[in-house]
Amino acid sequence: MVELHGKAPYKTVLIHGGPGAIGSLKNCAEELSRLTERGIVEALQSQYSIAGLIEELYLQIMAYCQEKPTLIGHSWGAWLAVLFARKYPKICKNIILVGCPPILDQYVKEISLRRLRNLSYEESKIFQRVIDNVATDEDMKKIPCILEKSDNYYLESSGKLMVDNADNEMYNRIWNEAAKLRTNGELLTAFKNIQSKLFLIQGVCDPHPIEGEIKPLEENGIPCETYIIKDSKSSLAHLC
Repeated sequence: MVELHGKAPYKTVLIHGGPGAIGSLKNCAEELSRLTERGIVEALQSQYSIAGLIEELYLQIMAYCQEKPTLIGHSWGAWLAVLFARKYPKICKNIILVGCPPILDQYVKEISLRRLRNLSYEESKIFQRVIDNVATDEDMKKIPCILEKSDNYYLESSGKLMVDNADNEMYNRIWNEAAKLRTNGELLTAFKNIQSKLFLIQGVCDPHPIEGEIKPLEENGIPCETYIIKDSKSSLAHLC
């Protein structure tokens, strides 16, 4: 299942995060298609294992891309792009990591601290209760909106969440599997073994700490062109 933006040929594939944040890149795909005047494939995830998602992405690319595409992965989608490229090294041209989670466990604790700094006092108390596993049902109803605020530099006031079709089951099943790949070092191994040219776009306000990607890449000699975004006016259009 995909959403197509613009006209063929389709040379760019957007991979959403979450896991399970289905449709979260729709606005990005529409804007990127408009700015670049290129066809964009918004790949929507529907499988409940990493292996299944890799094969689904393969079929999506084979169906809609006539040449090697650039993969743009956001958050969890950045990992999926890398895991895909390890298995299918000749399929994609470039990989652009946007808001990529830390590659090593030692940087994970910083994520919650950074999120808390982006919230008001009342919001941070609710989020802390979730971290401590003492959240109420009323707290959980507020979490989607809180995460929208904590994880974004600027949101247009649309009156609705960016993600309407979040799949909680997918999140729980996929993230449990993905976290183990980070802990056991398989994720870092995947980064070492990809052949595609690698780009990293990370905002200074992103809850994922920049050093959680840059340092492991540098220490392991993994070439990556890095763009640090200080405000919302920077664009990835020229990389596509």
